[in-house]
Amino acid sequence: EKPNLEAIDITNYSITPDGVKVVARFSKVLRYKNYDKFYDINIVRKKDINVIDNLKAKRGSLRGDNLKIEGKVRYKDSEGVKFSSEEAKYNLKTKVFRSDVDFVLETNSTITHGTSLVYQSKDGKIYANNIKSVTEVNKK
Repeated sequence: EKPNLEAIDITNYSITPDGVKVVARFSKVLRYKNYDKFYDINIVRKKDINVIDNLKAKRGSLRGDNLKIEGKVRYKDSEGVKFSSEEAKYNLKTKVFRSDVDFVLETNSTITHGTSLVYQSKDGKIYANNIKSVTEVNKK
């Protein structure tokens, strides 16, 4: 199957009345009839007033509302949350983020390793399997 469109070295800006909300960079984008492919993904987003997050991956595809990213998937935000895995999926409509492979999730005080994860971002719930977690507790 050949793409309908091929674009190289793309920077996409999402601008709202409040200013630039998202800057997405890709080395290449291929658009097919029913889906898009992205390479060397680097997305920076203004999440809240004082919170910025960043998502990176080697490649990804978007089919309808389903985004799949693969290859050194890395997420971090300015509040100290970090996520890494080799694969992740996100549904744009339901706002459910999942990884069905090994992952590492870090916060300012905890490092968690697991074999799969589901994050329901609408209600802030995380479900994970086979987790091993280390938490640093400050002594008072």
